[in-house]
Amino acid sequence: MAERAQRRGRPRDPGVDESVLTAAVELLAEVGFARLTMEQVAARAGVGKASVYLRWPNKVALVAEAIRHRSGVVPDVPDTGSLPGDMRTFLRALLRTFGTASQAMAAVTGEVGSHPELRAAWRQGVTTALTGCVREIVERAVARGELPATSDTELLSMLPITLLQSWRLEHGSSPDDAAAERIVSQFYTPA
Repeated sequence: MAERAQRRGRPRDPGVDESVLTAAVELLAEVGFARLTMEQVAARAGVGKASVYLRWPNKVALVAEAIRHRSGVVPDVPDTGSLPGDMRTFLRALLRTFGTASQAMAAVTGEVGSHPELRAAWRQGVTTALTGCVREIVERAVARGELPATSDTELLSMLPITLLQSWRLEHGSSPDDAAAERIVSQFYTPA
């Protein structure tokens, strides 16, 4: 039989995804990654546990998608016409999104070191997206002649994200606009 088998049951409700991802971000902020359970997320979202597991095989996958899509961590890439302007605008926007999702982000970044699966999901999701945005800014600066063609775009793309992620550990507080300005003036302001 060449006929395609019909799917049984009700079609998926896209509103369930939204509810579950929102619940996951809220609970991350409240209880942290280690104490978060799929059962809690299902209860908060008002869905059955099976609905959560049908969409995400485990807590790591759920948290990675929740952070990436619901906390608005990745801002748009600006185009001010200059490397310092683009980088300053992007980093300030990033700090604002970190501020709105700071508790959920802190819950995840604090656990990344001890959970290899979470670290891999974080790296593939949020960090890769942020580094890609910075890479676009750096590559445009090279194309405009603000940076030499021989610039190490990979290193320059990783640098601000790595510095901002390490800031909280080093200083015990979230980075602010002054920290972003230090990064811009030290590394992204051509002579």
